Amino acid sequence: MKFSYDTAYFPPAPSIDIQLGLPDESFAVGPLPAFVDTGADVSVVPIKYVEPLGVQVDNRKYLRSQWGERRKVNTYLLDIGIGVLRLPMVEIIGDERGKEVILGRNVLNKLVVTLNGPQHVLEITG
Repeated sequence: MKFSYDTAYFPPAPSIDIQLGLPDESFAVGPLPAFVDTGADVSVVPIKYVEPLGVQVDNRKYLRSQWGERRKVNTYLLDIGIGVLRLPMVEIIGDERGKEVILGRNVLNKLVVTLNGPQHVLEITG
C-alpha cells in the first residue's frame, strides 16, 4: 500500500489513514489521518476518537514527552486497520490534550515501512 506524504507539514511528513475498532469487531472510527513517527515509542490517539468505542481503560502509565514533561495517561487495547491489514490488540494512549493521531514504533515495528522522501511516498507491506 502506498500513501502520499502530508504536505500540510513543512517539510512534508509521512502520513497514513487508519481505522479503529474494538478487538475482533468491525472498525467503527475512521479513516483518520495518522502521522507516522519513528521516534514515538507508542501510538497516540486523541481521546475523542477512543471514547465513542466504549472501550475500557487497560492500564495507567506515565508518558514522558520529548521535552521531558511527565504525565499519567490511560492506555487502551484497540484493533488498528491500515488498508486491508488488521493489527489486533494494539496498545494506544488516549490523548486528552492533542488533536493528532500518531503512529509509533509499537505499530510500525509490526510492518515493513519504506519512506521515499524525495518522492513523498510511504509504502507499507504487512
